[in-house]
Amino acid sequence: RMAINAACNELNQPWFESGVSENAVSGHIQFLIPGELACFACAPPLVVASNIDEKTLKKDGVCAASLPTTMGIVAGFLVQNTLKYLLKFGDVTHYLGYNALQDFFPTMSLKPNPQCDDSFCRQRQKEAQVRALNKPKVEKEQKIEDVSTE
Repeated sequence: RMAINAACNELNQPWFESGVSENAVSGHIQFLIPGELACFACAPPLVVASNIDEKTLKKDGVCAASLPTTMGIVAGFLVQNTLKYLLKFGDVTHYLGYNALQDFFPTMSLKPNPQCDDSFCRQRQKEAQVRALNKPKVEKEQKIEDVSTE
């Protein structure tokens, strides 16, 4: 995922990522827009952030838990959000977590880290700031209805 993240930041390409925990009772989906939302290097999972070798977490002969339902739920949300993005309908969730034990679905938007290790992420953040400054301000029009009866 770090290699995909680096390539997408360089190309300024939005992308989705998802994952299911090793015990298969939680998962998440995340939409990553270079410069606007946190990239994978800005807010990596604990394993990446702690610089832990994932192989050391797994014991030989022990298979990680596998719940097809959890994987199906996470995959379904990922596909649904991808379709909303591609077909431009509804609100695309920036981050959706899933806790299967409590049926808990937290959502949030993760801001990019100004000190991100990825230089292209920092470059995209500056570009997004310039776009935001140059964006014309649109005033909301008030709709006035004629309620008089003649």
